[in-house]
Amino acid sequence: MITPDHIAEAIDLDKLPSGPRVLARLTSLLLQPEVELAEIAGLFQSDPALAARVVASCNSSYYGGREPIDNIRDAVLRLGLRELSHLTQIVALTDLRKFPTRLYPATADHFWARSLHTAFVADEISLGDPAAYTAGIMHLVGIWVLCSVLPAGEESIDERELALRGQLERLRLGVSFTDAGTFALAEWGFSPKICEAVRCQLLPSLCNDPPYRDLAKILRRAVAVTDWHYGAKNEKTLIRSDLTITDLEDCGRRAAQKVAKIGFGF
Repeated sequence: MITPDHIAEAIDLDKLPSGPRVLARLTSLLLQPEVELAEIAGLFQSDPALAARVVASCNSSYYGGREPIDNIRDAVLRLGLRELSHLTQIVALTDLRKFPTRLYPATADHFWARSLHTAFVADEISLGDPAAYTAGIMHLVGIWVLCSVLPAGEESIDERELALRGQLERLRLGVSFTDAGTFALAEWGFSPKICEAVRCQLLPSLCNDPPYRDLAKILRRAVAVTDWHYGAKNEKTLIRSDLTITDLEDCGRRAAQKVAKIGFGF
């Protein structure tokens, strides 16, 4: 077992893909009022493999490009910065999907789909806040971080509701996926706002800074919609979503359709 205070000593991020590091710099760059195309292209030079995956995905049927492209500059021109950021985040998440989630009975594909689902819901209920989409797509990264450092136990962590999953992790492993994810995101260079939202996604009141707390609340609502979609249909989930049952199910259905459109072969 490890404790939150000893995460830094236990976790080796070199065991995980480097994509999130580029992604952290990209999301920070997009917050600037004016961004040069050369800056975006230069950002991907540090990770040619990620750049190649982004370009290849840009040529996929999902984005409907008729003329093939072969560089990041053309990807920006085709998609625009916001959509390029979304695509890069999906690619970074998909790279994580290659790593086993041996502490859990659920597969890496399951966590990949849940993360995307939550990101699409967070994007919708935040009315397009880019930080909400990023927090959503990265909110489960701690699952992979924990699996990279802890041996598989005899008892696996299996809960549909993330709040219960986090409690079981602390009990059995000594640390939760929110603790591990927050550390990894900070090390990769994500903004404090994103890190705090991920840390407090299950209990936003832990955030002292109001803007951080607001993002954590959005993430908590999005997680609740995803929990409901994956079978945790109870009063607590409904209350956390802050939606009517009809709106909750409609929101979850729209997100699921987007995940299905991307497909596991992405």
